[in-house]
Amino acid sequence: MNITRRKLLKLSTIGVIAAGWPAIVRANTNETIAFSGPAFGSAWRLVVAGGTDGALAQSIIKNIVSRIDFLMSPFRDDSEISRFNSLDAAPAPDGVKLSKETISVVHTALELSRHSDGAFDPTVAPMGRRFGFGANNISPTRPAGHYADLNINGHEIKTTRPELSLDLCGIAKGYALDAIANELAGLDFLLELGGEIAARGRHPSGREWLMGIDNPQAGNIRRIIKWDGRALATSGNGVEGYNFAGHRYGHVINPKTATPVAGNVVQVSVLAPNAMLADGLATAALVMGPDRATEMLKQFDASALFLVRDDGGTTLHEVEVLDFSKGSGI
Repeated sequence: MNITRRKLLKLSTIGVIAAGWPAIVRANTNETIAFSGPAFGSAWRLVVAGGTDGALAQSIIKNIVSRIDFLMSPFRDDSEISRFNSLDAAPAPDGVKLSKETISVVHTALELSRHSDGAFDPTVAPMGRRFGFGANNISPTRPAGHYADLNINGHEIKTTRPELSLDLCGIAKGYALDAIANELAGLDFLLELGGEIAARGRHPSGREWLMGIDNPQAGNIRRIIKWDGRALATSGNGVEGYNFAGHRYGHVINPKTATPVAGNVVQVSVLAPNAMLADGLATAALVMGPDRATEMLKQFDASALFLVRDDGGTTLHEVEVLDFSKGSGI
């Protein structure tokens, strides 16, 4: 079901913005109102025209988040992914049957794995578990970094490697963002989900929607870009990580080294045709760095902005790949 402006806009209602869950406000085409809620251990935020009744939009978002969490969360013992991961030995020859949605996301994950030479790998979770990241129900002793040993046959997924596990956290959030955006078709909006952004239409004032990229050093906005039809995703180790013995351990794992990403690249933001691609490409690009990631990004019609720490470690400089800011920076 696609949502329409008529379903959402109730121009006669008047309300106030409250903390956490804003109420309805008086319609004003130059004003915006935001609605928010929890999603995948983070949050979503929807920005629409003032006067919008957000009840239906919130219901749509909540239902999609709940459905995708049930299908693809490795943190839930009852999810489809956990059903695959619960196998203690090599799956039966017929494989494990999964839903059309989950198979679609696995298929894209494997495509990203091949184009990134394994920098993105949906089987990497046990490596992260060795450093305290990820779902507790995936053992850190399981094999990891073997995406080539996963095969899709129709709605079934197979592997010849015993105890290989699957984790779609590096791409499922982007898929959810795309799914929500599709259901909100007909509405002008800006939607953020866990730091990833999609939009449709225009701001109520008539201008383009604006998307911000965080400055990981200062905690403010480093760059503002105009929405140009593509989705934005950012990956970095600044938030989800910890310091130990003078070293920073981030949650993004380099499958080649089986350790958290190291080096001078602090953060990468990717613009791609959809949020699922942007999500996965941002993870892969963080692992690969600007030079190695360029050809991969080109294959998916994407561009990137890397924040790279100088040799002294005190300042960041930007590296744009494939005209990241062309037509979108302000």
